[in-house]
Amino acid sequence: MRAYISVDLEGVNGILHSSQTQPNEPGYGRALELMHEETNAVIEGLLAGGVDDILVNDSHWDMRNLHIEKLHQHHGVAVRSGWQKPFSMVSGIDPADFAVFVGYHARAGHATGVLSHTYRAQIFFEVKLNGQPVGETGLNAALAGHFGVPVALVTGDDCVCEEARTLLGNIVTAQVKTAVSRYAAVFNPHQENLKLLKKKAQEAASNKAHWQLFQAKGGAAEIEITFFDPSMADAAELIPQVKRLSARTVSLHGDDYASNFRLMLAVGALGASRRDPYFS
Repeated sequence: MRAYISVDLEGVNGILHSSQTQPNEPGYGRALELMHEETNAVIEGLLAGGVDDILVNDSHWDMRNLHIEKLHQHHGVAVRSGWQKPFSMVSGIDPADFAVFVGYHARAGHATGVLSHTYRAQIFFEVKLNGQPVGETGLNAALAGHFGVPVALVTGDDCVCEEARTLLGNIVTAQVKTAVSRYAAVFNPHQENLKLLKKKAQEAASNKAHWQLFQAKGGAAEIEITFFDPSMADAAELIPQVKRLSARTVSLHGDDYASNFRLMLAVGALGASRRDPYFS
């Protein structure tokens, strides 16, 4: 049985500020230690649940955070690292039996989710899928579903766990911290968290009843993006498949969901090129 793990950082226990999530900033080294330990706990749980082949996709920032020598040394564990990767946080998901999202966070605009954002924190103000506001959990689950891969487990704060259950249904979640505000949280005891993650990962691997195949309605599915700045929408609408809806909002129209997802990544890169470091 093959499992796919997409690992982000903002949803890891002990993380609550952006300075912990970026290279060369205070706290980043410690954050990576916590990231590795939570990932290893999930890997151990999956192995105990009968999984023998695991692909770990480093899904945070420049996607060069995970060190292979610090991950569980089972012969079936491999790491997909580096940027740029096709499909970004969900690169290499096909043909897994199921997916696990580790260290995830709430969508952009959530009232209290720790470090909430959706893909481009300073570019995307809000992202909607078929009219419904979604975060990385929803966008990535829909891409997994496009390839026929269900999501079995989501880990992070209470907000992203609730977001996952609301969107995906009866899915296994592991809450590792409780959000107070975007930059504040209550942290659970570290060792208890690791035990919880291992237990939940084993449960997810062992019980297919909780695997949720999330497929966006309508095949191609509409992705609507609202930017922080109108100039970002100016850049985005240079792409023929992008329709301008308002000063800051565009709609993406690809042939299928995978095409639309890649359009979203391209639009994010174009929007970032228009970010003004002086007038923001």
